[in-house]
Amino acid sequence: MFSDGKKAVKLKNNRSYILQDDNLFPWYTVNETMMLACQLKVANVSLQSRQKMIDNILKTLQLLHTKNTRCKNISGGQKKRLSIALELIDNPSVLFLDEPTTGLDSSSSAQCVRLLQNLSREGRTIVCTIHQPSASIYNTFDHVYIMAEGHCVYQGSANNTVAYLSSLGLHCPQYHSPADYIIEVANGDYGNFTHTLAKAATDNRWRSSQLCIMDRAIGEKTNRSSFVSDSSNSSSENTPSTTSITSSKHIERPSEWHRLRILMYRCRLQCFRDWTVTHLKVLCHVLCATLIGLMYGDSGVNATKSINNVGFLIIGVVYLWYTTMMPGVLKFPSEIAVLKKETFNGWYKLRTYYFATIAVMAPIHIMFAVLYSVIAFLITQQPLETMRLFKFVLIYAVATITADGFGIFLGTVVNQVNGTFFGAIGTCFLLVFSGFLVMFNHMPEVMRILSYFSFKRYTLEGLVLAIYDNNRSSLWCPDTELYCHYRNPMYLINELGMTPKNFNFDLSMMIIQMCAIKTLTYFTLKRRMTN
Repeated sequence: MFSDGKKAVKLKNNRSYILQDDNLFPWYTVNETMMLACQLKVANVSLQSRQKMIDNILKTLQLLHTKNTRCKNISGGQKKRLSIALELIDNPSVLFLDEPTTGLDSSSSAQCVRLLQNLSREGRTIVCTIHQPSASIYNTFDHVYIMAEGHCVYQGSANNTVAYLSSLGLHCPQYHSPADYIIEVANGDYGNFTHTLAKAATDNRWRSSQLCIMDRAIGEKTNRSSFVSDSSNSSSENTPSTTSITSSKHIERPSEWHRLRILMYRCRLQCFRDWTVTHLKVLCHVLCATLIGLMYGDSGVNATKSINNVGFLIIGVVYLWYTTMMPGVLKFPSEIAVLKKETFNGWYKLRTYYFATIAVMAPIHIMFAVLYSVIAFLITQQPLETMRLFKFVLIYAVATITADGFGIFLGTVVNQVNGTFFGAIGTCFLLVFSGFLVMFNHMPEVMRILSYFSFKRYTLEGLVLAIYDNNRSSLWCPDTELYCHYRNPMYLINELGMTPKNFNFDLSMMIIQMCAIKTLTYFTLKRRMTN
């Protein structure tokens, strides 16, 4: 379209696209949502100036009274206006809207369209798609482009619609909406006029709003003043002028490092307010760690319960894996719509968002892993040695971060229902090859080779070595027992088919797989953005 590439870049940076659905984070207030968007879009502006800009936009869009209301508690019309407000922060010259009146009642629809009309009077170009508008809404449009069967059947002023149809022998009945009538004609309710309309639509004279006076010259007798008046002129005269929303059309964009900090803050704020992500999980981890610990009792020191202790280790892996994976499967797809909108409109780059998510969520997952593992470690009377506890917690922490990546990977590839299915099945297969349900010595050679691709193989072996390796002293054998086969920790390691002194290798393989999953997830997320 442009011969100069710089012009194309300039146009891209001065346009915004507002989706049909109002994709907003529910946990932020209207003012917080606007402030975060302002920080992502505008650089080198003081907090006071940002707040003044936001208040001006909210006042113009009649949202100032909802300033401290969370987005989940505002109405549909207010959400639509807030979506528009977010894109007005950087003062784009062109706004594209996909069916802005969808889901709104007649009053909210009329209010939304009048708002768009007022914004266009400030020098912006407003382009929107709309289906079956009411007559009052239709007449507010300065230029209409109607399509049928892939052909343009009318382009011009809304006020010229009746005159245009009459020139082709199609007379709109009195008291009938011209918007409804031309849609009926385009749908073939009165015969197939598509090609006739398409040919007539090439006449550029219908674009002038002054042409509506010609309806009398071509024999159209009607008393509907709304179709003979010049809506573009009258609206500009009757509509009170609004002050410019932003103080300058030249907006300086912040760096990606600055955006990274803002996205990290936004992610932390969301995690704190979404009680299902943090508060509920903390309570669940404490209760489950206590319950599992009490169930396994003194298995950490009792030689007769060594096999049970290995079961305790794998139960912890499965528990942390599943509770970390499922939020990514179920909740992350709902963020993709928001992510698409923000990245498409140039709020930030996808990699910036992804790095911010990892930087914020990794410490939180580590905290959850520490919370569960320390409680369970102490209750089951594992050896109270600092290094063993550190290794124990470290394995669980890496497993938790990897599970988060696996859950987001599924969330970017399939929907929630299929993600739940594949997540459960994948967890089961990883567990089968862990070396506990079927020991490595008992696996067929082919299956043993496949086990090297199982993340849980390295997780379980790392946990067993953290507890039993490095010259641990003999376990306690109760006086009631005549013989404790696993009193020597090495007997257990050898029987499980695990390699002593292999902890560093297991940890390295876990980190490699974790990085691989995180990297793969980024590319699947990037691919999802283009679909």
